Amino acid sequence: MKKLLQQKKLFKILFWLWGLTIFVLSSLPNIPTQQINIWDEPFRLDYLEHFGVFAILGSIFIVWKLDFNGSFQFRKYLWVLLGLIVFACADEIHQIWIPGRTFNPLDLIYNVAGLLASYILAPAFLKQIYKK
Repeated sequence: MKKLLQQKKLFKILFWLWGLTIFVLSSLPNIPTQQINIWDEPFRLDYLEHFGVFAILGSIFIVWKLDFNGSFQFRKYLWVLLGLIVFACADEIHQIWIPGRTFNPLDLIYNVAGLLASYILAPAFLKQIYKK
C-alpha cells in the first residue's frame, strides 16, 4: 500500500483528471436530483455527492503531496485548500449559465465541507497506514 501511495505522478494525474471530471459533470444540463425524507423533511442526495467528490479531490491532492514518511505539511499547502475552495465556488457559479442548473449555496457548503473533511481526515488516516 505504501508503494502505491508513493506514486506521485499517478496521483498528480488523478488529481487533475478528477478536477476536470467535476467540471465536466457539473456542466451537464438538466440533471434530475433525487431526494429522501428525513424526519418528514426533504433532503437532496446530491448534497452527499457534492461532499464526496470534493472530499475525494482533496484526498487525492493530499496523497500526491505526502512526504515519504507519510506526513502532510498542512501549512505548506493551505494555499491549495484555498484554491480548491475557489474552484468549488467557480464550479457552482458557472452552473448559472447551464440550462436546467442553478447556483445553490448549499451545494457550495457541501463542496467546501468535503474539502475540509479531506484535509482533516485523510492525513490522519494515511499516517496510520505509514505506521504499519
